[in-house]
Amino acid sequence: MFFMINIKFKKSKYRFGTYWAGPIFLLLGISYFVTEQVYHWNHYAYLFLGVGTTLFLVFDKQADYMTIDNDQLIVNGLLTKKVYLKEITSFNINGDYLKISKNTREINIDLSLITEASKIELIFFFEKLRLAK
Repeated sequence: MFFMINIKFKKSKYRFGTYWAGPIFLLLGISYFVTEQVYHWNHYAYLFLGVGTTLFLVFDKQADYMTIDNDQLIVNGLLTKKVYLKEITSFNINGDYLKISKNTREINIDLSLITEASKIELIFFFEKLRLAK
């Protein structure tokens, strides 16, 4: 049996101004290197902040979904977390947090970042998973 569920996060993960911070720092750093003859540490810092922030937002933009695949739960983000469904020992919903426990570690998911329809689908899936075990 093959199934795949995509749990969609809300779009308000970052504010609009956050997307402009990386390119502004990058342009500021490049402009210092073009116009100045002597380079200071803050010129390198602007470049580092610009490249780092831009790359972070580009790669994290792809992480708008949490996926429940055939045999694993994948929480996308900067550091992707994978949990095999057969290793889940328990889960607990405490307010706006879902705590998934497995043998070696726990994963906390903030339910306020998930759309309402996806939240209902996720809770229904875990209730069904509890009944299956």
